[in-house]
Amino acid sequence: MTISTKVHFLRTTTLAVLFAAEALLLTVPAAHAASPSSEPLFEAPRQDVTHPAKDLIRMTQNSTPPGAAEMAAAKTITMKVLAIGTWTAKATPETRPAIMPAEARDTMRLMLAGKIDQWFAKNDGSGAVFLMNVTDPKEAHMMLENLPLGRANMMTFDLIPVGPLWPLGLLLGEPAK
Repeated sequence: MTISTKVHFLRTTTLAVLFAAEALLLTVPAAHAASPSSEPLFEAPRQDVTHPAKDLIRMTQNSTPPGAAEMAAAKTITMKVLAIGTWTAKATPETRPAIMPAEARDTMRLMLAGKIDQWFAKNDGSGAVFLMNVTDPKEAHMMLENLPLGRANMMTFDLIPVGPLWPLGLLLGEPAK
């Protein structure tokens, strides 16, 4: 992996974490968000328990695992769409060359418009892979179907909505003592 690829990966990962944090902050009521409290964003209600031997009241431990609210919120966020393209039977070595210049131009236009973040060729030559800056797979489908290869039914795409790496929420808990 080149240094440029590593830097891009770190930037993308950092942005994903920042977007997840921003989304969480937007769900917190304004009064709570403005308070300087270090309380977690979500806390299960506590129950008072009377200790039978001493008639003492103590608070029970919070049974919600650390980071649970953050992980739940992150699971629902779609930040990008991964589009994995595969040539169809209509895309033969004889039919591809005529359409590829228009496909490259239109794909570059989507990239310059900010709709395609990254693009790759599959190593086995069976198609293309795009990481798209859209949050709705239907929008990605519409864009890809309007490209020359899509209009000619020469490439189909599997669309995978992706979002924050929600298991990182496990890191939000307190370390074991």
